[in-house]
Amino acid sequence: MKFASHYLSVVAALICMSVLAGCGPLPQPFRGAPSIASNNPLVDVPTAVGIAVLPIKGAPEPFNEDMSIAVAEQLRQLEIPAEAVPYNAGLGFSLEGWAETIEQSPAGVSVDIVWTLRSRAGATTGTYRQQITLAESAWRDGDALAATRLSEEAARAVIAMVGGDVAPVRALPTRAAPTPNYPTVSVRPVEGAPGDGREALMLAVLQSLSLNGVPRDDINPDVVLTCEIISTPYDARLQHVQIIWHAILPDGAELGTVQIDNTIPVGTLDGTWGATAFAIADAGAPDLLNLLASAPDLEKAANP
Repeated sequence: MKFASHYLSVVAALICMSVLAGCGPLPQPFRGAPSIASNNPLVDVPTAVGIAVLPIKGAPEPFNEDMSIAVAEQLRQLEIPAEAVPYNAGLGFSLEGWAETIEQSPAGVSVDIVWTLRSRAGATTGTYRQQITLAESAWRDGDALAATRLSEEAARAVIAMVGGDVAPVRALPTRAAPTPNYPTVSVRPVEGAPGDGREALMLAVLQSLSLNGVPRDDINPDVVLTCEIISTPYDARLQHVQIIWHAILPDGAELGTVQIDNTIPVGTLDGTWGATAFAIADAGAPDLLNLLASAPDLEKAANP
């Protein structure tokens, strides 16, 4: 499986985001709502998605690379783009393994491998400790078959870290940092999106929100997140694109909006979006999270 390599050619140096928050039903979009505007440069946005699986530190060669190759292959079989590489040159996530507590035993060599998945921004998405036992010769000289056998557990742990539907795994105990009490959210397909953007951007936003602790509920959500794309000609070569998210409460009132504006070459969004969807989702995520955190506590409102 090849990585998505669709590039979003940015002509404007800045992305203009605005959040419009309202406390009740609005007769027309934006009317009567205070606005908060900020100018944020689109900087350091990776142009490829997927997971860079790095060689295991503390493990001898070539077993360290045997494991990274095997884990990447397992992830691809589970429909997660991944590649075994010596270092991350710009992929969406990095998977790092550290070999710890290496002990000899009658069964061979017992090793704890601590896997850490880091996001685009360098934040730790999840950590998992895998306990493996293998023949001393495989550990010392490498063994692709042994690595394949051991890689499935690691790959399933990675998918659990990013919210995939897999069997539970044993994760390292961590002290949870306080997070906002986000409402449950349902994200709708993107209206007016060319190419495969209708589904691609929706899924990218879902992943971004999930990684930040926003619970998904498509049956009875506290907030429904819709999105529309409006494209107008700028000149013969360029088009002006507005991407607008609307957060709708159960009573139909609009909680607020998040908007991204940019001027891009004509046809940039036609066809497969690939990494472009994740770049747009990342750009809008901070304001979307702030907007969702401002939602009223619906459970308390229903049970005063």
